Amino acid sequence: MSETELMLHLRELCEELDLPRDACVTLVEHGLIRPQGKRPEDWRFDITSVSVVRRAVRLRRDLDLEWSAVAMVVDLLEERDRLRAELEVMEQRLNRFLAD
Repeated sequence: MSETELMLHLRELCEELDLPRDACVTLVEHGLIRPQGKRPEDWRFDITSVSVVRRAVRLRRDLDLEWSAVAMVVDLLEERDRLRAELEVMEQRLNRFLAD
């Protein structure tokens, strides 16, 4: 991670997302976001944590899920996105191969 990359402290992340501190700590406990630092007072989050938390909060609200279920859904959605990207690369390679 470069030194110029934006990092947020726990307080800043909570303020940005309008979430209570306990909710952000719960997200860390369920592995939805991964801070740098050992204790909540030292935690720093990269900027991608903001979008992950927004997605998680929407899932919890819209589907009325527990945080553990939200964590599982987010993992599955991320895996789906990774597989789609991998499939796209493979299709491009196949198309180049067939064109030759």
